[in-house]
Amino acid sequence: MFKYENIKVELNESNGIVTLYFNRSKSMNAFNFKLVSEFCLAINDLKSLKSLKCLIITGMGKNFSVGGDIKEFKEAKAPQEFMGKLADKLHEGIKLLKDLRVPSLAAINGPCFGASLGYACSCDIRICRDSAKFGAAFAGIGLSPDSSTSYHLPKLVGLSLATEMILLNRTITAKEAKNSGLVSMIISDEKDFLSEVNKIALKISQGPTIAYQNIKNLLDNSYNSDLISHLKNESEKIKICAGTKDFQEGIKAFLEKRKPIFTGE
Repeated sequence: MFKYENIKVELNESNGIVTLYFNRSKSMNAFNFKLVSEFCLAINDLKSLKSLKCLIITGMGKNFSVGGDIKEFKEAKAPQEFMGKLADKLHEGIKLLKDLRVPSLAAINGPCFGASLGYACSCDIRICRDSAKFGAAFAGIGLSPDSSTSYHLPKLVGLSLATEMILLNRTITAKEAKNSGLVSMIISDEKDFLSEVNKIALKISQGPTIAYQNIKNLLDNSYNSDLISHLKNESEKIKICAGTKDFQEGIKAFLEKRKPIFTGE
């Protein structure tokens, strides 16, 4: 388990936090077909990990990822067939990530472009370094977006900025990403970036896992359902959460004026 070439996975068994790295630092963590395939394998492996509490996704070295591997694109003998196959695999990874039962954090440690922007947008929370830069990059090589970029980006930053980023191939800074809502936090301490991200992940890992799973479902569907359907879904989810041990512990801790100790049950 967790043996890959272009993906590196680290599990902290004491708190259930898993850090997944895009592991092609010599290629600026560019997404080739093998990396994307291994990402899908890794998320499938993590799905069966009962101790999993939170997932951090980041890049090895100084880049989150520059997006698709242009060299691999150039070498494709049948470009349409290859790009269709790659997009399908990228989208498999997006669906696996969105369906993960625990919260995911994108720790954007540097440039984040193309497909990796879509992957970052698909995480529940995005945190970046001062040095991070963001761009869609697709139009720059004559492509339309994949990896959910055209779906998630407008919902995070608004249609106007998303259109500029995708249509005009505009790059934005970490500060612009924070101001537009693309990221929720910028960590200025470059050396201790992942340590600071882990503090947030630790807080999540100590939370009510079943409630988190249902919260993720409600938020993911909030743009896709009408109010009546969404209210019904809220009722169903809150009933599920009310049947957990964590709910009983939360009530008890509130009344006793102490911090709850959730177990994910």
